[in-house]
Amino acid sequence: MKITLDKIITDAQQVSTWLACRKAARQVNELFTSGEAQSQSSIKVAFLSSFTVDPLVDFTVVQAAACGIGIQIYIAPYGQIAQEILNPESGLYTFDPDVTVLMVEADSLAENPLDAADELATLSRKFTEKCPGILVLGNFTAPPNWPLHILETQRRERTRQANHQLKEHFKDDPRVQSCDLDTLAAYYGYANAISAEMAAMAKIPFSEGFLALLAKKLVSHLKAHAGIIRKCLVLDCDNTLWGGIIGEDGIDGIALGPDWPGREFLDFQKVILELYDQGVILAINSKNNEADVMGVLHDHPHMVLREKHFAAICVNWNPKPENMKTLADQINIGLDTFVFVDDNPAERQMMRQMLPEVEVLELPDNPALYEKTLRETSCLVKASLTDEDKKRGAIYAAQRQRNQLQQSTATLQDYLKSLAMVCTIRLAAEKDVKRAAQLTQRTNQFNLTTRRYTESDIQQMVDSADWNVYVLGLKDKFGDNGTVGLALVEKQNKSQRIDTFLMSCRVIGRQVEEALVDRICRDAVAENAQTITAEYIKTQKNTLVADFWDKMNFIQTDADDNNTRYTLNLTDYAPKTFEYLSFE
Repeated sequence: MKITLDKIITDAQQVSTWLACRKAARQVNELFTSGEAQSQSSIKVAFLSSFTVDPLVDFTVVQAAACGIGIQIYIAPYGQIAQEILNPESGLYTFDPDVTVLMVEADSLAENPLDAADELATLSRKFTEKCPGILVLGNFTAPPNWPLHILETQRRERTRQANHQLKEHFKDDPRVQSCDLDTLAAYYGYANAISAEMAAMAKIPFSEGFLALLAKKLVSHLKAHAGIIRKCLVLDCDNTLWGGIIGEDGIDGIALGPDWPGREFLDFQKVILELYDQGVILAINSKNNEADVMGVLHDHPHMVLREKHFAAICVNWNPKPENMKTLADQINIGLDTFVFVDDNPAERQMMRQMLPEVEVLELPDNPALYEKTLRETSCLVKASLTDEDKKRGAIYAAQRQRNQLQQSTATLQDYLKSLAMVCTIRLAAEKDVKRAAQLTQRTNQFNLTTRRYTESDIQQMVDSADWNVYVLGLKDKFGDNGTVGLALVEKQNKSQRIDTFLMSCRVIGRQVEEALVDRICRDAVAENAQTITAEYIKTQKNTLVADFWDKMNFIQTDADDNNTRYTLNLTDYAPKTFEYLSFE
């Protein structure tokens, strides 16, 4: 029988030993190499370490494949970290990795952990000077803290100080992402994470179980780099946000509060609110009477989550997969960005079967474990947090008010006028770099070319006289949408080339996309360009914009299966006016 990628991954996860994972990793690589399996994204990953990383690499390959990521691997020769980093002709730089994992034991660099932190920081900086990719930097793990051993306690304290020192070195460098090995080891239990036996036999300081957990952490960095991040947490209500059934128990009878049995639901809601504050969109999908659910959201004294936190609320007696499609339409994001949370195994199974693109969180039977389960999921993890992320939950909740206004307005024109929109289009500054890179990595539907760029890439464009990097913001009477549009325009003698043009779907159809094209054209004319070229590169997710350049009056010049190229003659370009937008 022909083996499939899903079968390989399932078998490996059920056994979860290195030997099983090593075989699975080989099989995964063979399937990707032969073309028998396709990945959503392919990433070149280099590993530099003071210990043997083969088990970690195998665990990472398999876990990445489970997330739709194929990875090409480079492993630096054992004990050659400095040589690989300092030699510009080393195998590391020849490989040209997208992501590099650097993990070093403190005592391999210096006797004192503080000196080791400085040495590791120096090597890391040398690397980032030569390589444009992302560096995932592991910190130092402290030895198990035996209470009666004073010297061990002192060393643990020095290690903590060294880790803080290392973090300070790179707190303002977006290309260096911290992988907190010490906190991960503490979570797993130092005595379980650190393996003297593995260190002696194979020069691996960690146990198999900890390496599998560490691989999961590394894959969260790879998913963020590939833009494979879930955006929206969709929640059931009864026995999920609170204990009991609101329609039967009433608002005073459900379990929710500081004491058992309501404490576990209160703690679960607090974690959800943390995610909201980090930019995760929230929605409700519940079989219930809407008035009952809204009554809890408005009036229960211990509700942490209120109506204002939810971008969409779908409460009725329809099948939940049907409701999920409604939520996707209301929020204007894809089903593949949803994570569904429901205490009922039957509802979870139905969702998996009918909408396999939705990620379904497997809640345990015990509500006291809900918080832990949600904290451990990596599908909502971001590599970094921008100001836009912190406001996103509120932005999407405000969008719900806009949708309600649109439904109550007679015409689209009346709706657009009533929004009182204020648009800002400007050349990007350093403060915009992180958000601009994030937009290229996460925007799929209204994205004409779907080219992904790192913060380093965007920074180079911002600093270059050969590029115009435009960011677009939009405010209206319901609030600030934040930075929702981006265009990367390369200057080429008497012509300019639109390399990237993208927009958040929540603002399309409000004239802002036309306004951004107009600004690009105005500037091009002022810079004596005679033509502008653009292209549409087809993907599975951006058919929404297949005819965008046609609508903007660009002329098609060439096309193949997935790429259509356009030109606009600027000789007689007439600037546009926009009835429903004011500018600042």
